[in-house]
Amino acid sequence: MIRANLLLGLTSLSFVPFVGWRAIVARLKLRSNWLAMQDKMSILTKVMDENLSGIRVVRAFASQKYEMKKYDRASDEAMHLFNKQITTRVSNGTMMTFAFFVAMGFVLWIGGQQIIAGTMTVGELTSFLAFMSILQQPVRQIGMMVNSYARASSTGQRLFDVLDLVPDVRDAQGAQAVAPSESVLRFEHVSFAFPSAASVSVLQDISFEARPGHTIGIVGPPGSGKSTIAQLIPRFYDPGSGRITLNGVDIRSIQLESLRRMVSLVQQNTFLFTASVENNVSYGDPWAEYERIIGATQSAQLHDYIKRLPKGYDSMIGEQGVSLSGGQRQRLSIARSIMLQSGVVIFDDSTASIDTVTEQHIRNALKAASKNCATLIISHRLSSLMHADEILFIREGRIVERGSHEELLAEGSHYRELYELQVRPIEDSFLAASHQES
Repeated sequence: MIRANLLLGLTSLSFVPFVGWRAIVARLKLRSNWLAMQDKMSILTKVMDENLSGIRVVRAFASQKYEMKKYDRASDEAMHLFNKQITTRVSNGTMMTFAFFVAMGFVLWIGGQQIIAGTMTVGELTSFLAFMSILQQPVRQIGMMVNSYARASSTGQRLFDVLDLVPDVRDAQGAQAVAPSESVLRFEHVSFAFPSAASVSVLQDISFEARPGHTIGIVGPPGSGKSTIAQLIPRFYDPGSGRITLNGVDIRSIQLESLRRMVSLVQQNTFLFTASVENNVSYGDPWAEYERIIGATQSAQLHDYIKRLPKGYDSMIGEQGVSLSGGQRQRLSIARSIMLQSGVVIFDDSTASIDTVTEQHIRNALKAASKNCATLIISHRLSSLMHADEILFIREGRIVERGSHEELLAEGSHYRELYELQVRPIEDSFLAASHQES
């Protein structure tokens, strides 16, 4: 176009600075709007997920209308941003196209003047306008490209914020892999505070040792730091001071993957996959022999129930184990941990949903399965840990009492008070019933 007519060529490009300016302004607006819209969509998705996951709670409290209003509010806010996005994109494209037609108008006016002056023919002007018509479609596409670029950059930022995140707990330089084996677990003056509340100590000067075939029981009031002890061992967090060792080696010097194969953590809140019973039990060792899987479920007192299922071990478990009761989910989680045959086994209130009789059967079965393991049992129920070799009573992040069940009863302090509240009334009721029968 410039070679055909320099003046008309420059005139036809007069809209380019305006289009460039509008592209920059629109990109900034669209990008900020995309970021805000993605935040709103994440809120909307969270509201939907909570309502679907907690649908029984919603129905139990007759809160359907309230939850629908909450969802509608989040949906309306997202829709408002969507409308704003469309308005910005369309108005930007409209202004770019308008600028193009203004430039074409100038070309027609200048070209007409040149035809009148005899320096240009009608055919030459017609061919020039044909070239400009071809240029029209790329100009329209600029608006769409700006929107796509703004969306890609905003989503890319959110993606790389996650991909580039450096975890606080990671393998140290030169960390060694360790094969699962019998392990001696030792806490040496461990203190800890969560990074988000560094001024509040959760644990203070915790020291104990668990040897193979040795059971440590940990009890205390809610919020005393019991579960935090369990989470420090597989390095979900690192202690603020002191150290934790396995066979004399600081766990920070062990590769995370091998450390977590040495430590089995059975938590109270279990998570199950939408898969078969067999796949859930053998999750830590997918190539385990069938006999090992059965042995693990037998130890967890779940084998008889699984046999009654229509497809046995091939029966599918619903999302997050929805088809199982709370106690069955906990027993399946126990079986999954037994499968690993780890050197350290931690039960973090993992029998809270299991009746006392079944818990006793599980404990008896686990004695043989964990005879070569260092075992930690964290529980609110004294009946779950009265048999432990050593019991630690945690209060406000400190060990205030330690010893065997008989020794702590003899001290007559915090442990004795808890025993009088939990166990003594049951024993008295049992003795009274036996006396009446006699």
